[in-house]
Amino acid sequence: MLRRNLQHQLRLLILAALGVLAIPTLARSATPSHNYADALSKSILFFEGQRSGQLPRAQRVTWRKNSALHDGNDVHIDLVGGYYDAGDNVKFNFPMAFTTTMLSWSVLEFRGSMGSELPHALEAIRWGTDYLLKSTDASGFVVRVVGDPIGDHTCWQRPEDMDTPRTSYIVTREKPGTEVLAETAAALAASSMVFRGRYLARLLDRAKVVFEFADKYRGSYNDSIGEAACPFYCDFNGYMDELIWGAS
Repeated sequence: MLRRNLQHQLRLLILAALGVLAIPTLARSATPSHNYADALSKSILFFEGQRSGQLPRAQRVTWRKNSALHDGNDVHIDLVGGYYDAGDNVKFNFPMAFTTTMLSWSVLEFRGSMGSELPHALEAIRWGTDYLLKSTDASGFVVRVVGDPIGDHTCWQRPEDMDTPRTSYIVTREKPGTEVLAETAAALAASSMVFRGRYLARLLDRAKVVFEFADKYRGSYNDSIGEAACPFYCDFNGYMDELIWGAS
């Protein structure tokens, strides 16, 4: 019953995210219909505006340029790519992973109804998963944040011009972060159902490794990376919900 309720809630959330959850009204005569196809197109286009790293030739948001091409240099890991968070120039893996999960479920549920936007949706998912693969490995480390949240929030800058620190915050066995690990495992597992072939296998294999690490080395990333987690994306309710989310 719990699983069925969770599946139902997830479907409602996906429907709302796609903008197709219509609210019935008693009077509909003079109300113009909404262009949900345009809403879907703009929703997916938004992610292209949030891209970090070396932008592809097919980039449609042409006023955005390459940025943060040296991310990960401080920890000797290639962390170029992924998405900036909101209007910031910081990459927070916790909400990025959840977003990737929801994008993946949206495609799984509505692939046949997305028309010409389907390739763009798949590109949006892969831009996230390529980065999540970079920010995890079989030894168990997971990057939680790239960028200095405090410094970033003190000024407004285009990512192409930013001069704030690009600090990498990592969770490990000694400094665990079960929330972000389990959330990342969920994103990799969900996206594996969207793709085919070797990429599917790579996503699923990494999801298993990351989840096993999250379950074995339990602890909150609030304590492990301090000010890089709070007050921005604090975990207030513990990490058990993320573990269940990742396991399901």
